[in-house]
Amino acid sequence: MSPLPAFIFGMHDPGAEQIFLTANKPGWIVVTVKVNPPDSNGDFTSLAAAGFGVIVRLNNGYGSDGTLPVSNRYDSFAQQCATFVSASHGASIWLIGNETNLAFERPGNVNGSGGEVITPTLYGQCFSKCRAAIKNVPGHATDWVIPAPVAPWNTQTQYPANPSGDWIKYFQDILAACANLNASPDALALHTYTHGFNAGLIASERKMSPPFDNRRAEFRAYRDFLAAVPSALKSLPVFITETQAADPDWWQNSNIGWIQQAYSEINNWNAVQANQPIQALCLFRWITGEPRWSISDKPALQNDFRAALQNNFRVRWPGPAAPDPVAAAAVAAALKLRWMPINTGAALYKFAQQNNLGYPQTDEFEFTFNNATYVSQVYNLGIVYVKKGDWGNIRSVAKPAEV
Repeated sequence: MSPLPAFIFGMHDPGAEQIFLTANKPGWIVVTVKVNPPDSNGDFTSLAAAGFGVIVRLNNGYGSDGTLPVSNRYDSFAQQCATFVSASHGASIWLIGNETNLAFERPGNVNGSGGEVITPTLYGQCFSKCRAAIKNVPGHATDWVIPAPVAPWNTQTQYPANPSGDWIKYFQDILAACANLNASPDALALHTYTHGFNAGLIASERKMSPPFDNRRAEFRAYRDFLAAVPSALKSLPVFITETQAADPDWWQNSNIGWIQQAYSEINNWNAVQANQPIQALCLFRWITGEPRWSISDKPALQNDFRAALQNNFRVRWPGPAAPDPVAAAAVAAALKLRWMPINTGAALYKFAQQNNLGYPQTDEFEFTFNNATYVSQVYNLGIVYVKKGDWGNIRSVAKPAEV
């Protein structure tokens, strides 16, 4: 992998590189490409040579084509991704699709209606195939392959385990689906925005209306996503690959300090050692086209970005995840039990794997921590636990190696 940038500044789309370089702060560039058929030659060497980190989003297509293809074409899509990666130069970070909970990203949709719903189970299957295919490309075994960022505040993808379409639950379930297929991501990608062109919304703690009144309604939605990351993934890098002032005002040609406040917010988050750090905040987007989100045609907005670049907001890479005392208590309680052996060659076991039924190794059991009762159960891939009554906040911890 090429050397990565030292600064958190980023932009969706090439074109603004000189603004970064004038400030002597090369950062991150997100490039979105289609692989079916390819709409780019995959040559990112000029960006990499200038010190930029290139994050490439691999899409089946756009609009009714779907960011992923229909599920019976996942094998073909994985090979198309691998073929693009093999022919590329200057990139080693790959996103698989985009906002797969959004109806407009479904294969076969017509203006957001119809199409194949991309459930976490289906996404996990697609990601697993793409990850394996990319890492099998000579020279790309250590590339970072990352699940698609989830659209915050979007409730369009509902399924039995998530009847409300909660975007945070969808994010959690995607990570679990990838883990169940031994396809752990190499990093995480998020999207976050504000509802309006107002710098004061960056640090807002305003919550959504019920039933999502436990979810943040503005830029700090990124904190809800990070709070849902399982302990096993707390040491992964995090990239915010899209951010902007969104509905109802969208970007305006005015320097109100929105961009400066956004970068200060992420830098302040990274300054707290207990937080999972964010390595990139990428503004959406540079190219001229849709005026609601283009930056290249708004010089005052570019000046806001130039002012942000005067700060020395450096990347902090994650260290080993801090031990969770509740997780440690769950492990201690689990070790007191006799675990059920699993015959991984048995037909029933294989059926359970194919149908994502899970692999319990104990019955449910209870333990206490700080006078609170927790319910827990051991599975092949970890120990699941939840505070009794807090059923919407289930967590997991890796099993100790000695068991």
